[in-house]
Amino acid sequence: MVQISEPTKVMLIGDYNYRQYKEHKTFSYNGGMIEDSSCEFTIPNDGLWHVVIEKGSYYNPKPITASVEIHPK
Repeated sequence: MVQISEPTKVMLIGDYNYRQYKEHKTFSYNGGMIEDSSCEFTIPNDGLWHVVIEKGSYYNPKPITASVEIHPK
């Protein structure tokens, strides 16, 4: 479960796509703009996964606070 202090973009990204994201290349993810204070993801398959919580932009940062809880199956 991901909890956020205000609406923002929350993404669950597999390892390969996370590297693409960090290099500002095209990538795929689960999630998107979250308006509620929390959201849940189900890991779609085995592997290394990253949760990215965007806190605005470089030129317009937002003071967003967030927390992530992992609940194993």
